[in-house]
Amino acid sequence: MPLHHRIISAALSALLLAGASPAFAMSGPTISTVGYPSNISAGTPATLTATYSSSATVTSCNLYIDSDDKGAMTLAGGRASKDYTFSVGGVVTAFVFCRDSNGGMAHGDLTSIFVGGIISSQPAFGGVPPSSYIPSSPTTSPNQHATSSTPTPSSDAPATGNLIKLTCGQQAASDDPCKAVYYYGTDGKRHAFPNEKAYFTWYANFDSVKEVDAATLGSIPLGKNVTYRPGIRMVKFQTLNNVYAIAKGGVLRWVTTEDVATSLYGTDWNKKIDDISDTFYSNYTFGSDITSANEYAASAEMSAAQTIDQGM
Repeated sequence: MPLHHRIISAALSALLLAGASPAFAMSGPTISTVGYPSNISAGTPATLTATYSSSATVTSCNLYIDSDDKGAMTLAGGRASKDYTFSVGGVVTAFVFCRDSNGGMAHGDLTSIFVGGIISSQPAFGGVPPSSYIPSSPTTSPNQHATSSTPTPSSDAPATGNLIKLTCGQQAASDDPCKAVYYYGTDGKRHAFPNEKAYFTWYANFDSVKEVDAATLGSIPLGKNVTYRPGIRMVKFQTLNNVYAIAKGGVLRWVTTEDVATSLYGTDWNKKIDDISDTFYSNYTFGSDITSANEYAASAEMSAAQTIDQGM
């Protein structure tokens, strides 16, 4: 078991039993969506920006493309900027994540960017981004070309409640941006999954994913990320110790003692905890602490969130 999952260590048990306060800063920087040139083409550097403000000094901001960290941005006068070259065309998502000197951290809303150029089967970034999932390889023919002009969505539009993703070429690599899966909510927006574990609290497989073209995907605005389904698992952030049960609406409730955790999730409760990257901290809000087992019912939380729309 990884070290950070050894929750029943003497040190952490002492921390939980002592009733220590959550280690999170109460607030973080306020960050705008990502600004970008009106026409971006693959192979040509583009300056991506975001504005920020905070009650404390903002110490760092990083640019994320398809949830992959592209490195530190230059900070000046409340503006973060970074030159970035997209290697392929298509629809990508971007956001900026910042920290301040008080320990506050937050990210701006996701921004959808259409990049003109050839849509290649080669990945546009290294590694598997947290919001990407890998259904079985499609057998459709490869995408040909995209242009920097405004595309026309397909007439075969998906219905709300569908899982959607871009159509991939036959030779698409496992970490190609076309593999990212979104939930198309009844709010008319598409919602990304922050990681594979969160996805599988809602779905058992990828059988119901509907493929759409880049124009159709780009025509659907981005909404907030999908949070874990309530009641299935507990979670903690990678750099912090508090363990949380999940309530409807992405509300995290601190499980304050080991005895409460055992009552809620059994003697193997420490094996039912998933780590969440700090970059997704602002996907959640925080509710009242759970100090006794009768203050939270996992089965009732699951029943109240049968679909992602109900859980948001």
